Amino acid sequence: MMRLIKIQFIGAVLLLSFVGNTSFSQAITIEEVIASWDKVTTMVVESAKLMPAEHYSFTPGDPLRNFANQINHTTASNIGFGQSVKAGRPNFEVPDRSNPPQDKESVVDILEKSFAFFRGGLEKLSTEDLKEKVGWGPKSNRKQITRLKAILIVTSHIQREHGKTMMYLRAKGIQPAAAGSW
Repeated sequence: MMRLIKIQFIGAVLLLSFVGNTSFSQAITIEEVIASWDKVTTMVVESAKLMPAEHYSFTPGDPLRNFANQINHTTASNIGFGQSVKAGRPNFEVPDRSNPPQDKESVVDILEKSFAFFRGGLEKLSTEDLKEKVGWGPKSNRKQITRLKAILIVTSHIQREHGKTMMYLRAKGIQPAAAGSW
């Protein structure tokens, strides 16, 4: 399990290191980005659905989040990072971060909406938009990176969080959804 996470992390780092190369950036199309997003979406949403409702309060121990909040973290990230893909404002009620939903039905519902929200932003982009510079990071230390690099960082973050989600599922004897990415 840890080896898979390390391999995914190393792969993401290598991929991100090539993003600065113009010829590499031009080789990736928005259609490929959307196809990758769809695979990640399926992987995360299916895993969230696999956990039985009675285990949404499960935590492997302090100071770790319970399962509902592990999934809620991904939801909040999708919504928060939506600006990097011109997603605009969500057309659904965003949960209060200090009091996110804890029941399976609500958690999965908002998770699905957050992935659709981010995808909607991707659909507004052209392949040329992937080279555009966007602000990234805290306002006090905002950097300019390519939109493609921002998308890759978001995807890497989701995969890392899904690796944690897999441990929650396995602790309950549940086989996670198949991994998916590029």
